[in-house]
Amino acid sequence: MVLNIQNQLDLLHDLLSLHAEEGCGSNSECEQIARLIDSIQQQNALHFPLSHHLENIRQYGVNGATTSELDQHILRHQASFDQWLQSIKDSNH
Repeated sequence: MVLNIQNQLDLLHDLLSLHAEEGCGSNSECEQIARLIDSIQQQNALHFPLSHHLENIRQYGVNGATTSELDQHILRHQASFDQWLQSIKDSNH
């Protein structure tokens, strides 16, 4: 199944929300976050403010996919989640 940009933004929002609210997640979820960002970036369909955050969210996913201390990785990014989630929500039309 191919996800359109709206589906991808919804999924990205859901994954980041879970990490923010629960303070935990999985390496495979982080891999999925990075893949979603790669796909979203290829579509060139987004504008500021989300475009401003995409690389930071991608890096969060890439680093989270390989860390052995994922809970700490998520905790270090708690301050960023609100900005990221709001920018996704603002981009979701």
